[in-house]
Amino acid sequence: MDNQTFKEIENILQINKRYDLIQELYEHIKIDDDYKPPKKIKKEELSETEGSAEEEEKYEVNIDDDGFQSLK
Repeated sequence: MDNQTFKEIENILQINKRYDLIQELYEHIKIDDDYKPPKKIKKEELSETEGSAEEEEKYEVNIDDDGFQSLK
């Protein structure tokens, strides 16, 4: 975790007086000084058909005696 995020979480916990969680934070979360967050995030184009329910209709399923479904 980068130092800035660590300090933000610590500040939020201090505001809410969660000193027990601050102690856990220091014990279990390590700060990575070499981490640099990405400067530009790539946005993916959305498709009208990708991942839609129309594609799910193409799949055939088996239903066992207990009602569990699995792909054929």
